Amino acid sequence: MALYVNTRAASFHVEAYRMGYYQGIGGRLIWQSPEVKGVQQPDPVLTTATNTIECPWAPTLNFRVDGSWPPGTYLLKLVGTTGEQQFVPFCVRDDRSTAAIVIQQSVTTWQAYNRWGGYSLYYGNAGGALSFTHAPGGGSFDHRARIVSFDRPYDFDWANGASDFVGNEFPLVYHAEQLGLDVTYWTDVDLHNSPQLLRNHKVLFSLGHDEYWSTPMRDAAQQAVAGGVNLAFLGANACYRQIRFQPSAVGPNRQEVCYKSASEDPLTGQEDALVTVNWDQAPVDRPEAQLIGSTYQDVQANADGVVADATHWTLAGTGLAAGQRIPQLVQGEFDRYAPGGAGPTNVDVVLHSVIPNRGGNYSDVTWYTDPGGGGVFATGNASFVNKLSHSTLIPPNTVPDAIPGVTAPLLRLMENLYSVLGTGPAGAVHPSTGTWNAAYSGAGVPSSAHSDTTA
Repeated sequence: MALYVNTRAASFHVEAYRMGYYQGIGGRLIWQSPEVKGVQQPDPVLTTATNTIECPWAPTLNFRVDGSWPPGTYLLKLVGTTGEQQFVPFCVRDDRSTAAIVIQQSVTTWQAYNRWGGYSLYYGNAGGALSFTHAPGGGSFDHRARIVSFDRPYDFDWANGASDFVGNEFPLVYHAEQLGLDVTYWTDVDLHNSPQLLRNHKVLFSLGHDEYWSTPMRDAAQQAVAGGVNLAFLGANACYRQIRFQPSAVGPNRQEVCYKSASEDPLTGQEDALVTVNWDQAPVDRPEAQLIGSTYQDVQANADGVVADATHWTLAGTGLAAGQRIPQLVQGEFDRYAPGGAGPTNVDVVLHSVIPNRGGNYSDVTWYTDPGGGGVFATGNASFVNKLSHSTLIPPNTVPDAIPGVTAPLLRLMENLYSVLGTGPAGAVHPSTGTWNAAYSGAGVPSSAHSDTTA
C-alpha cells in the first residue's frame, strides 16, 4: 500500500488502527511504522474545465497489508515530530468472504463532499482559487467540481481527516463487532468493481450517508434483492445521484464524475442511462424508491420519531408502543414513502414521523419484500447511525454516550435486523403487507422541497 504524505514536520510515523468494539475502546493498534522523513510535496493541480483538484505527489511510504491485518475498517494516524496528527481512513476487504453481513463504506459520498483544495461536487471557489478548509457554505454551486478525485486528502477539519466515517459509520461498526457478528467490509467502489460479490452475502448494510451510486452498483443491488439478498439502508438520501468513474494518473476509478446536469454531461444523447443526474431525473429515470422503497425529501429535519406499527417484527423487544415518540430521532436529511410514487406498493411503514419545521412533511422507517425473496429496510433518517453510539470510554465528540430513551430501542431494532436479514431471504419469513395505507390514511401528502445544492 502506498501512502502519500505532505508535511513540514522533519519526520513522522504511522499508526494503523483497526476500528471496532475492542472492550469498548473502539480500536486496536495493528501496525506502526518507523520514523519517516517528512517531505513537502508539490502544490495541487486544478483542472479548470471540471474544477478537479489532484495532487501530483510521490509516494512517501510503502507498506504491506498482509494476513496480520484482519479485514475491516481502519484509520491510519499520522503523527509528526512536532505534534501534528491526521487520520487517513481505508478498508481492508476479503474478496473470498462469504460472511452473512457485508458493511459498506460510502467513500464516494465522502469524496463528493470533500472540499480539500477548494472544490467539491457542491461548492467551488471563483477564479480558480485554492483553499483548504471544510467550512460549510461559501464558494459557489456554479463553480463546483464536475469531477472530484481520490488523489487528494480529506479535509483536516472534517474529523481530522477521517471524513464521514466517525459520525455516520463507526457507531454501527462498533455495535456489530460488539455482538461478534459474522461480518465483512468493503467500500462502494468495491461494489462497483466487483458487483458479483454481493451475491456471496445475506445482507448489505448501507450506512448513514450513501448518496452517490454508479450504474454497476445500482444494478448489482437490484439484482441481488431479486435473488434473495437483503438490503438495509441506515440513513437517508441513499442512491440519490448517479456517478461514473474514470482513471487518474495513479490508477483506475480514481476520478468520480457527477455533472448534476444533463445539459453539461457529455454523455447526454449518447449513453443516456449513464448521465450523471439524480437517479429520478431524465434521461436516467430510475427513481431511488424502486430500490429503497422510500424517496428522499429534504434537509435540516429536527423532529421526534413516531411509532406507527408497534407490532412490526423490526420492533420486537424494543418496548415501543404505537404513537410513542423517540426524542429527536429525525435530524438532517430524511426520506418517506410516497403513495402513488414510483416505488413498490407493498411497503410497510414502521415509524411515521411528522417534520414540523419542513412544512409538515414526513420521515418514514420502511420495510418491503421483493417477489424474489429479498427484503429492504430503510430508516429514512440521516442521524440513525449516529444515535447508535453507546460508548462511555471513547471521547464523546467521537462516539457519544447512549441517549436515554433513544439508543436502547434502536440497538434492539438493529439486533432484529442482524438476526433476520443475516439469515437468508427475509421475504420468506417476514413478507411485507403494505401497511403504508394506515400511516397515510386521511393525511395530506406534501411534496418534497429538497435543494440540490445541499443534499
